[in-house]
Amino acid sequence: MGLNRMRIVVALLTSSDEARPAGPLSPLVEDVVWAHARPCEGLEHLTAKCAEDGLELYFFVRATSEANALILVQALLDRVRGSLISHGFTFDCG
Repeated sequence: MGLNRMRIVVALLTSSDEARPAGPLSPLVEDVVWAHARPCEGLEHLTAKCAEDGLELYFFVRATSEANALILVQALLDRVRGSLISHGFTFDCG
């Protein structure tokens, strides 16, 4: 069994309203993600940073591998998708 190590997964949220800056929404987006996070997903820290097209979300998760970290973040993003869309963000989970 592999050791749980800190892994970083980055997701890009694209603003569906180009006239609205994403920066002021960073704390809101972080709160929405945390509200949907489950302990089994190993989320330790989350940072949202402004990007040219919207927001970059940096997920710091404890996982046994990079592949496992991606699966954990994917599950979280799938649950939070509707809330993020209602706040004007879209993303593609692959």
